[in-house]
Amino acid sequence: MSATHSIMTPRKQDRRQRRSPVLFALALFAFAPLLMFLSGCDTPGSHTNTANTPETLSVQQVRVHLASVTAISTSVRIAQRHLYPFSQSNVGLMQPAVDAQGNIWVGEMHSNRLGRLNSHTGVVTSWEPPGARYGIMTTTIDAQGDVWFTEQNANYIGRFDPAHRAFRIFPLGNVNGSPLGPQDLRFDSRGLLWFTAATAGAIGRLDPTSGAIRTWLIPSPAPTIPSSPYSFTVTSAGRVWFGEFADGVIGTLDPRTGQVIFYDLPDPQTQVFSMATDSAGHLWFTEVLPGKLAMFDPATDTLTELAVPAASGKPPALYELAIDHQGQIWFVDVGAGALVRYVPLQHSLTFFQLSLLSSAPFGLALDPAGNIWFTAGGSPANYIGEMAPEGK
Repeated sequence: MSATHSIMTPRKQDRRQRRSPVLFALALFAFAPLLMFLSGCDTPGSHTNTANTPETLSVQQVRVHLASVTAISTSVRIAQRHLYPFSQSNVGLMQPAVDAQGNIWVGEMHSNRLGRLNSHTGVVTSWEPPGARYGIMTTTIDAQGDVWFTEQNANYIGRFDPAHRAFRIFPLGNVNGSPLGPQDLRFDSRGLLWFTAATAGAIGRLDPTSGAIRTWLIPSPAPTIPSSPYSFTVTSAGRVWFGEFADGVIGTLDPRTGQVIFYDLPDPQTQVFSMATDSAGHLWFTEVLPGKLAMFDPATDTLTELAVPAASGKPPALYELAIDHQGQIWFVDVGAGALVRYVPLQHSLTFFQLSLLSSAPFGLALDPAGNIWFTAGGSPANYIGEMAPEGK
């Protein structure tokens, strides 16, 4: 069944006091109820959905080199944006994805539905996935146009076929008695679907053709701290980079060898939220706290952290990040109520203030034409917004 409605188009000692991943939602104002995490498991190993055969991972710890920071120029603009409001109140819009037809797909966490905005007509249609438990987190689109999503609370990955209006569910099961609780989601260059599982301290991979699921349990970055890989990205060579949400650590997994390398960040309380790699192989990521944009160069183990200024008088809180075709870094700053662009070659930050009243921006996605799409909510007013290239 679907519901359709028209839209009007206007590793240190202080790490023992580990922050729970749920703390990130507190910085997102009214988004606090959106995400709930269970305790993780820090036992290394690997298993599939048909067998549970532990295997030992090779773990290495590497010290990062801190780069000096070049002076950054900052400017503020009023964003030229178009908002598509949702008729229902406080639906809880999460991370969006854009398909080839220009439809924007997003989880409606508070309404327990998968939503689609037709950007050409302004019509929103939504479907309730089978067995969903108000935990749809991340969406992504495959080469055939099918929509994939994580259902964290119901512990599965789902696929939706828009042509036939049909769901298929891939249950993830438990690891050492703990549900995986999938979070982030993306395809690699071979069409395999990877996901993070912060609740179980794991990274997983689903083969969409066979349905086979394999998980790698990430060891704890410190003796008393369970692992919680949250955000991640997969390079063209198949290496997985991930961010530990509450441990002040980034890491990399080589699935072929089982090698895991941890890189300690300067602040052990750093919360990594979103990651992407650029064409040069640099890893970019947002730090919700302490509000920094970071770039890591794997070739030299060098970390550059850019402190984002408080553009609207509120502390920065950085969330979803994406890299456009020009190599420009885009991210959400909830504190400023803005989309922010960083141009590496110019060392410049531009804040595009969204003027969303009581709503806060959250998710971010780029379409093939270079348009920027974002979600906003946290109040009765919920939007999918578009900022076109001319607004840049």
